[in-house]
Amino acid sequence: MKRKFMSYFLRNRLFRALAAGLICAGGMVLQASAQNAPQSTVNIAQLRAAAEQGDAESQLSLGMYYFMGEGGLKQSDADAIKWFQLAAKQKNYQAQYMLGIYCMEGRGIKKNEELGTKLILSAANGGFAEAQYEYASMLAEQNKMSEALPWMKKAVAQEYYPAFVALGSHYIATAKPGTPEMNQGIQLLMAAASEGDLDAQLTLGAALVEQKETAAGVVWLEVASMNGAKDVAEALKELKVSPEEACEIASVFYHGDGIIPKNYQKFKFWAEKSAAENYAGAQTLLGMYYCIGVNHELTPERGVEFLEKAAAQNDPEALTLLAICCRNGRGTAQDPKRAIELLQKAAKQNYAPAYTQLAFSSLFGSGIVSKEDVTRKLFQKAGAMNERTALVFMDYCTKNSLSFENGPALLKQIAAAAKAGDAQAQYLMGEIYCDGHGVKMDEKIMVAYYTMAVKQNYIYALTELSRLYEMGIYVKENRDVAIQLALKAAEQGDQQALSYLNSVGQVDAAEQTQNLN
Repeated sequence: MKRKFMSYFLRNRLFRALAAGLICAGGMVLQASAQNAPQSTVNIAQLRAAAEQGDAESQLSLGMYYFMGEGGLKQSDADAIKWFQLAAKQKNYQAQYMLGIYCMEGRGIKKNEELGTKLILSAANGGFAEAQYEYASMLAEQNKMSEALPWMKKAVAQEYYPAFVALGSHYIATAKPGTPEMNQGIQLLMAAASEGDLDAQLTLGAALVEQKETAAGVVWLEVASMNGAKDVAEALKELKVSPEEACEIASVFYHGDGIIPKNYQKFKFWAEKSAAENYAGAQTLLGMYYCIGVNHELTPERGVEFLEKAAAQNDPEALTLLAICCRNGRGTAQDPKRAIELLQKAAKQNYAPAYTQLAFSSLFGSGIVSKEDVTRKLFQKAGAMNERTALVFMDYCTKNSLSFENGPALLKQIAAAAKAGDAQAQYLMGEIYCDGHGVKMDEKIMVAYYTMAVKQNYIYALTELSRLYEMGIYVKENRDVAIQLALKAAEQGDQQALSYLNSVGQVDAAEQTQNLN
């Protein structure tokens, strides 16, 4: 079957080497059935007794143990065939399938392709998905595709993933781009690839690249390389990938999701490839990675180098991150005045976090003269753009009748409230130490304050601490903890937490929390 259904690869010069690896095992290979394989722990004596009494399932299982040489039994084709024959006579379809493959190969039994075909067809008619797949393979080898496709679709209906790969490969090899058949082919391959099927990952990657969806294609090919396709890396070297596409690939491996795993090594490879061509988005990602210590790689000097290059291209996020570094002397000389200049450039592009940073700078007189009216206007501007920290800070000050006139005095009041157990104040102190507003930037203290607020189930602290666990910033990376924290925030209606849950494949959980609000 692979010779026909996987032949798509042969149409693409770049992936010809990959195709050879996939189709060299084409045709029938006697192997353990993926469906209903026997359990690893079993009482062979009891199983044999049941088999000898005529129980078909026990006969099948005993045959499988002999076939695989497991369960304390020595591998024996003769004994496997004996028990498969007994089970097959009782219309056990998996046994019929296994016996059919033995007949086709002539292993341990006289080769008889006619009988083998009949047994496989009988198993296929009985609903055994692997037999349906194999029978479709046999028809395809005879160029009887019109007969093969219905059988392959039956195997797909039973979620037999090799059939997903075969049928998906057929559709993308024969359908025109943009047609329902082409889309169905991609969906079938995506489903199997998401379940970890290596052939699907390779085929899907090749198909997407050929359709000029290069970034998505490369991601799947990289996933295949992570799963053992060693030749992929060499094949990828022939690909022409634009800086934008390389950055997109890097971003996928930077964040990961419920299907594509995070891989910081691949993130850095593709991000650096993009950054080398002066692409600001990749430079900003790398700058953030090193400056905030994602995956515990806190090397701010290197991060600042990337941020400087992106800031020179007026990237607002890079300008803001570089400003924070300049204000705190992280990875560069401390220069509050330059920080203000950088933030003003970012603010001119209506970048909301820049307005929040400017507001705090004005509040504490960092690089700019502190003026209450200016501070208030900057916070209001950021709040109007829905910038979270600004909104929470203004809300807290309004509720507690706190003035923006004296930053240090205001900081003391918030710190005292946090110490007294005010969850909102604890969250704000975490934010203050996160970016170094009126204090020295300190991730250890930041985490401590977030943790205090989380113990009180404070919505925004839950989301922030979730982010730290997701990215491995100061704390040990732990997606399970990150998800649990985000779920608690999402239950309270936090949209950032909901977005995160969706991004890591927790769609059902996200939908359930949305229904609660």
